Amino acid sequence: MRIFIAITFNEIIKSYLQEVQNDIQSFCSKGNFSYKENLHLTIRFIGEVNPPEILNIQKAMNRGAETSRSFQLELSHLGSFERQNEHLIWIGVGGELSKLNHLYNVIQLELSRIGIPRDEKSIKPHITLARRVQFKEPFEEIRKKIIIEHRKIQTNSIVLMESKRINGRLTYIPIYEKRLWGRE
Repeated sequence: MRIFIAITFNEIIKSYLQEVQNDIQSFCSKGNFSYKENLHLTIRFIGEVNPPEILNIQKAMNRGAETSRSFQLELSHLGSFERQNEHLIWIGVGGELSKLNHLYNVIQLELSRIGIPRDEKSIKPHITLARRVQFKEPFEEIRKKIIIEHRKIQTNSIVLMESKRINGRLTYIPIYEKRLWGRE
């Protein structure tokens, strides 16, 4: 199983993100845009695991969630990672990042205790909208034309997702959800 831990979004946020994708598409000559139902914020990519390992990962998530209060994130700006004339397009996330970082660090620690190596990179919170994008004009010009609304994302839980292809389509399937401790 190929898995990751994520923050998922309600339908209002996903619909807004899809609107942004539609705006971006008008400036593209090609690109692979994320399906609306797959939009999420990755907290920790884990990768390939055997099904019996899932229970220990769920326990690690439980311990992480028990030390983390719910928090609010906010959409911030459009960004791009460029490689070989192709872009990965994303929306950055702001808001209560100290709480997101705390959650990330505790999950890292708990996963390392069950033998999953720590990710050496710090979390760079973003929502991937499209991969392998080629633009008709420079990205900096496009970024000026697409204004991102600073919409709030209430984060009350973390979700363990399985990534698999179903009938040739990349699909993210929630296999476990754990609510964060308390609500402010």
